[in-house]
Amino acid sequence: MTSIRDLVEARLELAATKDSALHALITTLDEQALRDADRLDAASGPDGALHGLPVTVKDNIDVAGVVSTAGSAHHSSTPAAADATATRLLREAGAVVLAKNNMAEFAMGVVGRNDTFGDCRNAWDHARISGGSSSGSAVAVAAGMCAASLGTDTGGSGRVPAAVNGIVGVRPTLGRVSNLGVFPVSPSFDAVSPMAVDVRTAAAVLAALDEWDPADPTSVDAERIPVESAFVGAAGDLRVGVPANAFFDDVEPGVARVLRSALDALREVWGAPRRIEVPDAEIAQRQMLDMMYPEAAEVHEERVRLRPETLDPDVLRRIRLGHDVPPHRAQEARRWRGAFQRRVDDVFAEVDVIATPTIPVDVPRRDAVDLADSTRSIARFTYVWSMYGGPSISVPCGRHPDSGMPVGIQLTAARWHDHLALRAALAVEELSTFA
Repeated sequence: MTSIRDLVEARLELAATKDSALHALITTLDEQALRDADRLDAASGPDGALHGLPVTVKDNIDVAGVVSTAGSAHHSSTPAAADATATRLLREAGAVVLAKNNMAEFAMGVVGRNDTFGDCRNAWDHARISGGSSSGSAVAVAAGMCAASLGTDTGGSGRVPAAVNGIVGVRPTLGRVSNLGVFPVSPSFDAVSPMAVDVRTAAAVLAALDEWDPADPTSVDAERIPVESAFVGAAGDLRVGVPANAFFDDVEPGVARVLRSALDALREVWGAPRRIEVPDAEIAQRQMLDMMYPEAAEVHEERVRLRPETLDPDVLRRIRLGHDVPPHRAQEARRWRGAFQRRVDDVFAEVDVIATPTIPVDVPRRDAVDLADSTRSIARFTYVWSMYGGPSISVPCGRHPDSGMPVGIQLTAARWHDHLALRAALAVEELSTFA
């Protein structure tokens, strides 16, 4: 029987071989990981749900004794005093933390740029974007350096890199997973994002993190349907909706073709999708940015005022957008959000899951991306569901007919119905031609 130490050593060796080209990792934790593996091998008690699972953690999520850089050379040089709640729960479930992942500086950016630690490269094609901001988390999983990883997702920072690297990325219901010990972008929207090579592993990680944290003001004490129930019901019982508005407007033809082929194949499982409309989806991203950017500006207020030169110019540009949003407009966006959530709840009274593309384009080449336009052009479909606050999962459903790059389908359910989104994701995974 293979020991956990052997499994961990194999992953660490693979990371050492591959990461010089991919730049998916910032800090490797070889000695700590091997100690943890030996402890698990020697343990005589019952195994945890993630027993021996090799994982990595985005570098804005604290690991005790390790510096959290948040992707910046100027954020911190002091090791974290304690694990983030999410890290602690991973360890308690038996996971072994191998490394901390590269990311867009301060988790702001969707293409995988990082001037300090090196641009993270797509696991399939180094000339294309790796997505962001959880670029290293997705690439580490896709390259086999780990079985699962924790990223974060504010407006799509977990789902976008998952889609472009051909893995599963989960944005849980907002407030389901603790953000304690996670450096924020926007507290109104930040969510820890489990990422894995398959749906069942991603679900197991989410289940391990699914706990109310009274020490975290963003954590919500709500009745939780167990994540594991995703695999109890039949996928054929799901009522799946496909929006007639917004989500297929201006979608690159190859992406649309893959999505429609996947949905046609899934008729065998859940029948013909229902045509629905997501009210005001076209303006949800703009409304969210009117909330998100002012919160980001508040997080970085002292740095921008005293040390703006320590910020990546694109990150500084994004933060300063928050200064241009007057308080009354941010408040109007908050009121709009409440009404939007109620309208989308009404849609989920008619369907269980809504299927859309994760991103509207083929995976862009790194040298062809307009940074100023990248959030709108790449993440406009993920922002809608961040504004809503329900669970949303990107799962690979095929390859682009021209480039051969992964194409992700985004599956979203009503708030606190993460199990339904996961059940739909498993059906896609089981029927997908993606490989």
